[in-house]
Amino acid sequence: YTFFRPDIGYVQGMSYLAAMLLLYLPSYQAFVGLCNLLNTPSVLGLYRLEPQAMACRARVFEQLCFQQLPAVARCIENVGLTPEMFLIDWFLTIFAKCLSVDVASVVWDLFLLDGEVVLYCTAIAILRILEDPLLHPDGRRGPKAVPPDLESCFRVLNEELRSRVHDPDELLWHIDQVRRRTPHRICVEIRAIENTEFGTGRSFTVPSP
Repeated sequence: YTFFRPDIGYVQGMSYLAAMLLLYLPSYQAFVGLCNLLNTPSVLGLYRLEPQAMACRARVFEQLCFQQLPAVARCIENVGLTPEMFLIDWFLTIFAKCLSVDVASVVWDLFLLDGEVVLYCTAIAILRILEDPLLHPDGRRGPKAVPPDLESCFRVLNEELRSRVHDPDELLWHIDQVRRRTPHRICVEIRAIENTEFGTGRSFTVPSP
């Protein structure tokens, strides 16, 4: 791919996309799929590593998080955890890095059908599942409970994420709930990021070898 698109080159995270495609497709078809996937507005915009693209997505995520999970949003903000510390890694790999193959495959199916809005809904759905350990790291409530801090939140969103988000059906249900509660204005903003900053993202055909 680096020879095919030297203007983009290799960016950390591409290997997860290639690995997921190779699980389902022969090598050449997987390469064509990777090229087309990286040419979509959502993915191409992220892999260009433009600061503005990252900031736009982080801002939309924060809006959606405060709208749907205000307690989690305040917790993340209070401990000093910024969306860029975990969100970009999730988006770059379309969750193939942080979730098991079975669970990530559900996200990929939805993403290929509906586009970038699925990435935000999946991120919020994961936070819904992780809400309790994020807010109550020691499992207790009340005055003797240990409050969340940066270390505990980062641990839940990284080391413990795969073991806690392990049921594809559960995640799919939460994604659907998030979609139903997502304001239309946020969907419009997500679409605007795709269209105005990164073009139409038309697919293409790689010549046969």
